Amino acid sequence: MHTPAECAPSCRDKSHVGTRVRPRPAAQIGSTHSNWLEGNSTMEWWVSCWNLANQNTVSRSGTAVDRESALAQAIGAGREVIRDENGQTINPVAYVKLGDDLGLVSGFDDPNLSDEVLRARIEEAIELRKRRDQERKQLDREREQASLSVAPATTASVLSSTPALSSTPALSSTPAGSITEQWTRIADWMRSHLASVRISGAQPTRIAEAAKSTGATWPAELVKFFEHVDGIGSENWCLLLPAHELFDLDRLVDERKMELEVWGEIDEEMGAESAEESSAGEPAGTFLPAFIPFAGRDGNLLFVDTRPGPLHGCVTEFDKVGADDAGPRWVSLSAMLTDLADSLEAGSTFHGGWAPDIVDGRLDWQYQP
Repeated sequence: MHTPAECAPSCRDKSHVGTRVRPRPAAQIGSTHSNWLEGNSTMEWWVSCWNLANQNTVSRSGTAVDRESALAQAIGAGREVIRDENGQTINPVAYVKLGDDLGLVSGFDDPNLSDEVLRARIEEAIELRKRRDQERKQLDREREQASLSVAPATTASVLSSTPALSSTPALSSTPAGSITEQWTRIADWMRSHLASVRISGAQPTRIAEAAKSTGATWPAELVKFFEHVDGIGSENWCLLLPAHELFDLDRLVDERKMELEVWGEIDEEMGAESAEESSAGEPAGTFLPAFIPFAGRDGNLLFVDTRPGPLHGCVTEFDKVGADDAGPRWVSLSAMLTDLADSLEAGSTFHGGWAPDIVDGRLDWQYQP
């Protein structure tokens, strides 16, 4: 979930309707490396910014005498290319690469952030990426060892229960339940507290078409969920989840396609190994075809994991910086709805410390650390 600094707006804040910011290689400072030139160690850098509105790339490049100088020049270039000729932000995040080090950083669009703060963010993002790569390599080694120690007929069952998977538990202990039962609780609460908000589900044919377009087999819970709620229209918009907007089917398909394109380009550039054969719940470090996003905001998504395994159908947050590194949030979509219904009915905190409140007839989420 987001930090307090990213506090969710209330449902009365209509300026956020339709926000669709994705982590396209936004301000991408990448493919830098050290060379030996004229007896001096130098470092090349470049900045590539993906313009969300125009769907094109703006880039800058250069060479510095050392890492510190390259970092300083990259920060300056990042501040420049992240805005268009009118000074408007064209994408809020940046991929920063120095040598073999890569990290995804936000903040180039914030004039109040000093170079020192951006420098620290870059280093933190690079370290996060390194840890993720190390974890993935360790997971690959464990899976390889498991495959060598068992007969082929039993390999699949052993791999699905390796320590790497069991050490990635869902953060909520709430068990799976009934989508219809939990959504009914939420709908009853909304009728009592948010009378102006109307939510309707999608027709089975539309759900089937959307599922077919993803090429993934949707869990029954995801199908049932969209039978009850197909997003929330702008005419009565409400942030039912504290940090994510519920998607309608069209936006689900669009967002998923965009994420696959974005992260596919990143993985290709980095020469990343495929994680498509991993089990549900295992951090992939990228966006996989098996991920079905049903809610999101500002580049951060909630998705249902359709990969096979004991955690098939779990709900995970996909962060524009850390990807799915945090692991599953709920064991299922119905478990998430149970926690949401409990929070709304009791006024207790929802996952991540957000407490619901009604202000002037609108749902307002307040962060309570």
